[in-house]
Order: sequence, then C-alpha cells, then structure tokens
Amino acid sequence: MNFYLTILNTARGAFFVAIAATFFLGSSLFAEEAIERSLNEVIINADFRGGSAQLSPSSLTVVSNADLQNRAAQHLEDVLNLAPNVNIAAGASRGRFFQVRGIGERSQFKEPLDSSVGLVVDGIDFSNLGLAGGIYDVEQVEILRGPQGTSFGSNAMAGLINIQSSAPTEEFEGRVDLGAGNYGSKTVGVVASGAISDDLLGRVSISKNTGDGYIENDFLNRDDTNNIDELFARVKLNWVVSDELSFDITAIYIDADNGYNAFSLENSRNTRSDEPGHDRQESSALSVLAIWDGSDSYTLETQVTAEESNLEYGFDWDWSDFDTVGVRGFENNARDRQAKSVDLRFLSKLGSEILGGASWVAGLYGYDREVDLSYSEDADYYGAWTDGLTSSFDSSRYAAYGQLDWALDDQWLLSLGTRFEHFENNYFDSFGVVGDIADDLIGGKLSLQYRVDDNVMVYGALSRGYKTGGLNTDAYGKALVSGDADTIALLSQQLTYEGEAALNYELGLKGSYLEDAVTLNLTAFYIDRQNMQAKLALEISSGNWTSYRDNVEGSDNYGVELEAAWQVTDQFRVFTALGILETQLGGLVVLDLNDEPLDQAGRDQAHAPAYQFNLGAAYKFMDHYSLTVQMDGKDSFYFSNSHNQQSSAYELLHAKLAYQQGPLTLSLWGRNLTDQDYDVRGFYFGNNPNNGWITESYTQLGEPRVFGLSGKYDF
Repeated sequence: MNFYLTILNTARGAFFVAIAATFFLGSSLFAEEAIERSLNEVIINADFRGGSAQLSPSSLTVVSNADLQNRAAQHLEDVLNLAPNVNIAAGASRGRFFQVRGIGERSQFKEPLDSSVGLVVDGIDFSNLGLAGGIYDVEQVEILRGPQGTSFGSNAMAGLINIQSSAPTEEFEGRVDLGAGNYGSKTVGVVASGAISDDLLGRVSISKNTGDGYIENDFLNRDDTNNIDELFARVKLNWVVSDELSFDITAIYIDADNGYNAFSLENSRNTRSDEPGHDRQESSALSVLAIWDGSDSYTLETQVTAEESNLEYGFDWDWSDFDTVGVRGFENNARDRQAKSVDLRFLSKLGSEILGGASWVAGLYGYDREVDLSYSEDADYYGAWTDGLTSSFDSSRYAAYGQLDWALDDQWLLSLGTRFEHFENNYFDSFGVVGDIADDLIGGKLSLQYRVDDNVMVYGALSRGYKTGGLNTDAYGKALVSGDADTIALLSQQLTYEGEAALNYELGLKGSYLEDAVTLNLTAFYIDRQNMQAKLALEISSGNWTSYRDNVEGSDNYGVELEAAWQVTDQFRVFTALGILETQLGGLVVLDLNDEPLDQAGRDQAHAPAYQFNLGAAYKFMDHYSLTVQMDGKDSFYFSNSHNQQSSAYELLHAKLAYQQGPLTLSLWGRNLTDQDYDVRGFYFGNNPNNGWITESYTQLGEPRVFGLSGKYDF
C-alpha cells in the first residue's frame, strides 16, 4: 500500500524501522536480566468499572504523571505526540481541536459546532474548549482511539481524551513547583492534600503559567503579542458519609488570557500585525459524584456536573499593518457557554448476573448546553459584511445506555454495549437565521477477548460511534447579508446537514513478556465513515468567501498502531509508539479559489499524517540522576479538505536531565532541541496586496526550541 511505501522510501522511516527492529530483536539477548523487573499495572478511569489498560478491548494510550514531567508539559498539546495516530490543530494560542485516526474538527469561528473527539476533565465535559487541557497535578491522561459510542456518545465519535487529576490522600502531602525558561516562560504550582477529618479527604492545587510566546511583532516592537498567561485551580473532596454512601466532589477554575498573533505574510515568527488578537477562556466547573452501595445487587453512581465558560477569540486576519481600503480587518468572537449534565448509572454486583451469567451496566444521561455568541468585526475587505452578530445555540441530549459482559470461561469474555441518544439543536441569530434539528442516534460496541495466558490477550471489536447533525449558520447568514438570490437559495437548502457515523472494525493484541519487563500492544483498524461531514468553500460575492458543511459518502480510514516498552535493567528503559494511517475522501468536489471544480475523491483526509512515531529511552545513574531522551516524528498532512496545501514532515528531539535528592528534584529540560520548523495549521488564499493578491499557503509554526530549569519540592 502507498503509505507503507512512503515509510520505507524516506530516510526518516528507514531510521525508525531500523531502531525499532533492533529494539525488538535484541530483547531476547536480555531475557535473563529482565526477570524480576516489571512495569507497573496501569488502571484506566474512562470505563464503566475502571480496570487494567492491558485488559481493555480497545486501542488506548495512558500518559502517566512521570511522562508528563519528562516533557516538562504545561498543557495537553505538549504530550499528544506520545500517542499514535493523534494530531492537533492550532489556529490559536494553544491547540484547540484534536484529530484521532484522521477524524476531528480543525477550527471554529462563528458557527455552532459539536466535537468528534471529546475532552473530559475529572468527569466534566470540556469538549471544544482546548484551553482546559492544563495538566498540573494530573495523575494521567487517557487517550482512547476509536468510537466511544456506548460510554460517551456523540462527543466521542473518533475517540476521547480523558484527563484524570490526582486524588486526595489519607496522609498529608504537598508539593511546590517552580520553573523558568527561555522566551520569558515561568511556572509556579502548589499542591496540598490530606485528611480534613476522619471521613473527609481534600486536595487543592493551583498553578500559573506565563510566557512571552515565540512571535516578534516588528510593527509594534513587542515580543509578547502571542503570550501565555494561564491560571488553573482545582479542589477535590472525598467524603465517606457511611459504609454505603460516599461523594467525590471536584471544583475547577481556569483563567487563560493568552495572546494570539501567530500568522505572518512571510510564514515566519516575525509579524507586522497592528491589532494582535487574543485567546481567552474563563471557566468555572463543578462535578459531584455520589456512590451508593447499599444494595446487594448493584452499585448506584450518580454524577452531576455544571460548567460555565466565558470565551473570547479575536485575531487580525490581514496579519499586517496595512491600512488601506480593501485590506484591513479584525474580528472578535465572544461566547458565553453554560452546560450541565446528569448521569445515573447502575452497576451489577457479583451474584446478580442476568441472561446466562452476564454482569451488567445500565444508565440514563442528560446534557444541556447553551452558547451565546457576540461577534464583532472591524473590517474593510472587499465589501465583506461588517455588522455585528449575536446568536444563541442550545443543544440538548438525552441517552439510555447499557452493557453486558459474559465471562464464557476463564479465557473468553464477550461484551455487548449500546447507547440510544436523542438530540435537539436549536439556533437563532440577529441576521434572521433560525434553525432547529433533532434526531435519534444509536451507537455501541461488540467485543470478544481471549486470554492466551495471564500476560497475553487478543481481542476483536466492532464499534459504532456517531455525531449529531448541524447547521450552516455562518454561510447562510453571509448570503442573507451580501449574497445574490441564487446563493441565498442554495444555502437555504444547505442550512442543515445530517449526522455522521463511524463504523470501526478492530483487531488487537496486548501482552507483557519477560516477567512483565516488556509490554507490547498492537492494533489494526478499519473505519467506514458514513455520511462524513465535510467542509466546502463558496464565494458569496467578489472576494467574500465562506465555508459550509455537507455530507459525503465513500470515506474510510484504516491503519496500525503499535506501543511498546521494555525495562531493560532497573536503571534503563526504552519505549516506542508508532501509528500508520491511510485515509481517503469519498465523493467530495469543492470549488477552488478560481471557482473551478476540484475533485478530491480518493485524496487523503485533512490532518491525517501517514505515519507518526515516538521513540525514547530513560536512564538512571549515579543514584540521584536520570536522563530521558525522546524523538517525535510525523509525516506531512493536508491542512484542509478544500485545498491541497500540505505541511512538511518533521522530527523533534526532546530531553530532560533530572537530579533527585530526598524531597527535592531539579530538572534541566528542552523540547525541539534541534529547533525544527514545523506547521500546526494552514490556510490557502490571497491575503497580500504587495504580491498582487496571489493565492498562497499561510501556515502557523509550532513550538521552536524551548528549554528551562524546574524545581520540585515534596513535603
């Protein structure tokens, strides 16, 4: 297949294959030394009952707290390259949207949007709110690939990212973190945890990240127009009321006031924006999980969440100091979001099996989210619409779900889960666009596991995920303001688009070898994207373009995912992850910027690199020192389905040297040590009057070489 040839015909791929082959073939030479050494069992939370990641019949990556510290990570975007077949789209101060196996959104401006890849933090749904991905005092990040149609529904058609923070402890403990690096970056964090009373445990964490960013604004003579200024605070309580009743309470506060000035006409880190943008999020969220264990037949879990966010995303879309007619423009999108949910779940106990010995889970779920947008534009751009816009979008979902698990014998486990969901999306705005859409959706998973022995499991799974239909409010609103009768008629017919489904076929192997010194997970998958939601471009009036979504058939995604780790000695560990992905668009025909049809059928889908890898080693020496070195690699990928501009392939080198003496840890770290330029977002249009408005590719560069010193003191 073409994507395998791509791997083998590049120096990058050849290098990686050689290293990986050496790693696996060499394992037999150290078999005797590996006895008595093992990798700790990893427990995942993004499951109905929790359990070992090695026994879960799905492809997933668990990024531990140690992994987060080895990357000196402040945000989720700093660690996603550890997971195979996971990509991220920037277009803001942080990566806001995620793609799993080539599926996921890449941007949001004025239109309402539902997510294909969910983001959950301590049980609270923060999907589409990428700035919520702070990872201070986080126990682990769970990245689930493939549809999560039974457990999470329409926000997780392609996968789910679940951030689980550290839990309160019985014994008092605390931590202070301080750090500083180049580009003016500074970090500070404090944690305190322990028993408040005999039946109440608590944990508090607060962190602050600041930095100037990597952009030089030559017009304003400033180096902080793409700055980072983020505060994260969390309080967790565990209250054991009685032997039968307990509560887990989590309160989260986020205040991010970041700059956004990431694009330039020269595709460099030097801009001339006269009106730099911003990327702000202030969120308050609460989760209350009540666990009642008073029945002999089942446990009842009831989780109630509430989240309120004020978002503001603004940018200078001419990326310059031009101040002539037909050139300049700045827009601001301010959203007020309120969401609440309730999840009522019954889990069977031993002895209450049904239907021939099946343990069971049954639940009811309700979710409501209201988003009010206030859009303003200061523009003079070919007569583009310059009036303000206000809109309101209310999305409600109600679901019933269940799962049955049959232990057929000591080796075979059969699981069947399903979820029925009803959604209603209601929208209206100040331009007169009104839209209501409702539908019933169904998803689920069928899996069969076989325990070869205590250390090896193989599985096959068929799962179906889904995503709600939506409304092309932005395109229709622009047509009402400045379009002709034919364009208005066309977009009136395209006001709504249907829901999408993903049918996922998966085969996997999970094993540990050499007395658990080696773990190896391998997955092959095929996804049939049904009614794929694809963006198309349309010119409303001369120079005034918009995009809208439509459904296309015939799209599919398939590939392989490999993760392995080997504790070679007590001091030396190596690890690797590899994702290979082939995608193709179905019957998609778009208009290029010359209004000519462009047939994209059979082309790779956007933000779906043909390969990704992570390769690393960790070594402890001289009792108190440790060194971790990692390399990430990613193939080129298309920025959009509507044009054929691509990123470049790249490899990034990271390292961390740490010294630990008792409660004190000092670390010298660096990311992208070779200062590789690479792209994280791209657009294609004419935006520069100095070259006659020639259509060009404009890209946002990722993080350059960064380094710093951090200290941690545990008490």
